[in-house]
Amino acid sequence: MDDGQAVPICVFSFAGPRVGNTRFKERFAQLGVKVLRVVNIQDKIPEAPGLFLNEHIPPMLRKLGEASLWFYSHVGVELTLDHESSPFLKETNDLACYHNLEAHLHLLDGYQGKGQRFVLTSGRDIALVNKQADFLKDHLLVPPNWQQHENKGLVRNNEGRWVQRERLNLGDYP
Repeated sequence: MDDGQAVPICVFSFAGPRVGNTRFKERFAQLGVKVLRVVNIQDKIPEAPGLFLNEHIPPMLRKLGEASLWFYSHVGVELTLDHESSPFLKETNDLACYHNLEAHLHLLDGYQGKGQRFVLTSGRDIALVNKQADFLKDHLLVPPNWQQHENKGLVRNNEGRWVQRERLNLGDYP
């Protein structure tokens, strides 16, 4: 900031993998960065990298592992969610469903605390879970993968042909 004041940094991470080693974790703590990591217990992405060498190994082995480039550690506080707690989500073997952001947001919406009953509180539409997945129970009648961009972004020109929309100002687009 221009006035020299520190800017408080806060991170909300959804389904993220381990991102650094022990020194990275210590530096994060020194900087005072607050991190809440939201994970679905069935999602395997947060377990990578460092499936075997991570912050959960015994302290004696940890000392050896920390010297390795392959030792990874999570930062922050973990909020573990379980899709089996939602009465709206079906059992599936589709690993992508466990990593789906809309599913994480749905689980967060219904989370009332560890061991508490799942209750949706925000009014967020559960249909969003199936926007790019097939994770809602069939009796809810929400089609899977329902998101589509109207005509895939194509428009009809004066000659009746389907073409990409003309950009008025190319600077407006990345």
